[in-house]
Amino acid sequence: MPTAILYNIRSEKDGANVKVTYDLRVPVGGPALIASFSLAVDGKELIDQTHWVLGQVQFNGTHFTQLQHPENDVTVAFSISSNEGWTAANSDVLSGERRFDEVVFSGS
Repeated sequence: MPTAILYNIRSEKDGANVKVTYDLRVPVGGPALIASFSLAVDGKELIDQTHWVLGQVQFNGTHFTQLQHPENDVTVAFSISSNEGWTAANSDVLSGERRFDEVVFSGS
């Protein structure tokens, strides 16, 4: 059975500004490694895939982006995979009707 990657991803909208924080890690001492991670807001990839180093045991950070049309709903989507074949993916919507909104993904 593949080892699950622990993750917490939070997207916070304030008008046209979106702040996304993420923390991914594998259980200490286990054989699992993070093979891939993709994170997009309104179709814009936030993780620079050209500099992604596969095989990490921890990956965290913060990204900021601006929405072209903050009055429209925007999708936040992510996908994660491990070297053992474990995967997780999900998406949710930041509401254009709300000045302040958030989307949170977490998993064990």
